[in-house]
Amino acid sequence: MNQQIWTLFNQVVHSAGVGDIHAWVKLDLTMSQMKILMILNFKDEAMVSSLAEMMHTSLPNMTGILDRLEAQHLVERVPNKQDRRVITVRLTPQAKEIFQTLNQAGYDKISRVVGTMTEPEQKMVELGLQTLLTAMNREKNV
Repeated sequence: MNQQIWTLFNQVVHSAGVGDIHAWVKLDLTMSQMKILMILNFKDEAMVSSLAEMMHTSLPNMTGILDRLEAQHLVERVPNKQDRRVITVRLTPQAKEIFQTLNQAGYDKISRVVGTMTEPEQKMVELGLQTLLTAMNREKNV
């Protein structure tokens, strides 16, 4: 791979950030809790067992992490109607709102930056990002 592409990609990602850093700092979460929230934000919901597997931790440890997230009203457990031993976890509306707020801050920042670009520059960026996404999707399907 061209080292310049990787360097530029990293610079863009770091400059864009992840929304308002102050909003992230306000969240009183451990790294494990944050990872679980990010997984659920991406997947919508997951079984407790698959979360434990993804996080390389035991079911009892995952139960403790989820207990703390549930106490903060960030996740909810939903028993399976066919098999009550199977528990699905999903974000609460409160947690979804946190992610929406963080995403909106990131969107606002990128919107301001793109707004300073000429229309041809915006089209070049759009084409470059679309090309990168297409290649990433091809890689996923391999």
